[in-house]
Amino acid sequence: MSVLSKLRQARQEILSQIALIEEMRRGSVIRQFLKIKLKGKREPTLTGPYALFSFKQKGKTVSRRLHDLEEIRRLEQQVENYHIFQQLCRRLVEIGEAICREKERGR
Repeated sequence: MSVLSKLRQARQEILSQIALIEEMRRGSVIRQFLKIKLKGKREPTLTGPYALFSFKQKGKTVSRRLHDLEEIRRLEQQVENYHIFQQLCRRLVEIGEAICREKERGR
C-alpha cells in the first residue's frame, strides 16, 4: 500500500470517529469550594464541593451550578467529547498536510 493510500485511509478513519460524536460542549465542569464565615467561629469554614459548569459566551465567562448527578456526568462527557473532537481535528489537519506533501513529491 502506498504512503498516499495509508494517509487517505487514516483520514477516513478520523472522519468516521468524528461522525460518531453527537453531543459536545465547550467549557469545563469543575468542583468549587466556598469559604463561609459562620456565626460564633473565628475561621471561615470550607463548604463544598459544588459542581460548576463554566463556558465562554460572547467573550464573557458564564457559569452555572449543577445539582443533579446525572446532569453532571452528562456535561462531563459532552466536554470530554469536545476535547476528543479537537484532538481528531488537529490530527486531520496533520494528515491533510501530509497528503499535500505526498502529492507534491509525486508531480
